[in-house]
Amino acid sequence: MPLIEIKENAIFIADSHHHCYYRNTLEDFFASLLETPKRQIFLMGDIFDFLVGEVPKSVYENKKTLELLEKLSLQHEIHYFEGNHDFSLKNIPYLRNIRCYPIEMQPVCFSFNQKNAYLSHGDIFLSWHYKLYTKIIRNHKILSFLNRFSRFLYPKILQYLQNKKNLTFHYSDDFIQNRIQNYKNKYPITDNSYIIEGHFHLGKTQNIDSINYIGLPLFACKKSYFIVEFYNYYLCFKSKEF
Repeated sequence: MPLIEIKENAIFIADSHHHCYYRNTLEDFFASLLETPKRQIFLMGDIFDFLVGEVPKSVYENKKTLELLEKLSLQHEIHYFEGNHDFSLKNIPYLRNIRCYPIEMQPVCFSFNQKNAYLSHGDIFLSWHYKLYTKIIRNHKILSFLNRFSRFLYPKILQYLQNKKNLTFHYSDDFIQNRIQNYKNKYPITDNSYIIEGHFHLGKTQNIDSINYIGLPLFACKKSYFIVEFYNYYLCFKSKEF
């Protein structure tokens, strides 16, 4: 099956950590996209601070934003990569017209500038501790327990997630090079290919070892995202702010 091509004017947004109680800029951003011609929209994970298809309360509380996203999906081509804050997306009826990619499918290979582009939220190829964590939070029994005691547990989870916005992250100088190597260890990635991921809030594009690495920015703070534009006869990623 041919790879899906990433086209000019495609928008990449990651880590907006939206919830109806806070960080509501995402709704304004989505509303603005209703006024634009058809384009590709790549939602690269952690778009919502807590959205789990198996937790009805999380779907209900984000209903307004999800309805807006459903309207967008009737106009634009939307690809949604689940993150560690938003998953079990296939169970959400508002997303029926959106292509959703669970963590097991990531990275997903697209085509960009006639080269392979590997897309993921970013929380892959990490420690075994983190891999275990991703399995636990997606466990059906764990989610059923959360639903049963949601009146008590749900507010605690939201408070914890909201406090996390005060955390800052520091990465080593060779962090991107190590990320690229992690992908190469798993996939036959050829020169001039692309790796596009969020999760780490980098907001950087670098070429290392003949691989183009695009670390998507954190939308939650500066409302930053990347858009695909032509430059010197090639498509490239340009940083924008909403």
